[in-house]
Amino acid sequence: MQPLIANNAPHALPSDVTEHLAAFNLTLNSILTTSSAKALHTTATGVALSAMHYALPHRALARAVNPATVATTAPRGYVAALRDLAERRGILGAALRYNGCPYATPGCAAACLAHSGHAALSVAPIACRGRRTLAMIADPVTYARAVAYAVAAQLARASRLGVPLAVRLCGTDETPWFRRTFPLSVADAERMRRRYGVTVSPGDHVTIADAFAPETANGSLFLYEYSKARADAADGLLAWRAAGWDITASFAADRSTACADAFAAIAAGFRVAFPLMLGKRDPIPSRVLLTYNGQTYAMPAVDGDATDARYADPHGVAVILREKRTRGADRATASRFLMPNAPLIRLSDGTVQLIP
Repeated sequence: MQPLIANNAPHALPSDVTEHLAAFNLTLNSILTTSSAKALHTTATGVALSAMHYALPHRALARAVNPATVATTAPRGYVAALRDLAERRGILGAALRYNGCPYATPGCAAACLAHSGHAALSVAPIACRGRRTLAMIADPVTYARAVAYAVAAQLARASRLGVPLAVRLCGTDETPWFRRTFPLSVADAERMRRRYGVTVSPGDHVTIADAFAPETANGSLFLYEYSKARADAADGLLAWRAAGWDITASFAADRSTACADAFAAIAAGFRVAFPLMLGKRDPIPSRVLLTYNGQTYAMPAVDGDATDARYADPHGVAVILREKRTRGADRATASRFLMPNAPLIRLSDGTVQLIP
């Protein structure tokens, strides 16, 4: 899969994509991120080139466009440029109503990774994620077309590196990308083939998984996500998997049905990610014992921070994710989501036992 045009050639995007991105001060290269800590960890292993899409989570966009927002840190507060952009594009009302994480618990929202690392220190990452989110709200179809072109561009880059591409579109939110459709014409397919050396399947109503089925079939592309949705929810784990995505269940300790939901995910053949209050150098447990309704399930543990390549992990394992401190978080609320590094953790409907 080699591009037929020089690597520094213009992307030659269709006019609808070019105009939409320009309206929100975005470029093709600003849609997917390959330089975040999570992406870099995966890329550094040589397993795959990791590319992630970061939008604003939960109610962060509503807070960012509301001048009455009171925040503990600037990145969690009002961003005048985003409100101005939303007003100019006529979508301020939609921005105020937007919820990027419909399945988030209060602890998850407080401890969100969107406010860790560089994004916790500067408003610039929040502003960029906000522009992506506004572009997605304003015209979901054209924005999805832009994402498809961004995936194609990263596939070309991965090919030059001699590795597959791993794409995660819900890096900091839970947009149901698995069912978002858009038109991809024969002309689009030919443009992607000529510019990026990528084979896609055109159609009037395709999803990202549909469009890139030829690339996933030949092992050039992995599509994967995490989700806090219950297995059988409308936008849940089973729906994502049926649509062609590898999906990992996210354990929400502050949900009253945390253990029941995890048991259902395991029974349906999914792995489960557990966020723990572990330091960078603290060893992870060797096993996690999950107990619910008198039943116990033992899961071998894997280090979820060594790489984000969840699609390479077997199902039925416990993915251990260390705490990433988020600036300005309500620690009391966040700590109900981030489980302590304790031998036995008692929750509303069961227990989690960490075996050294």
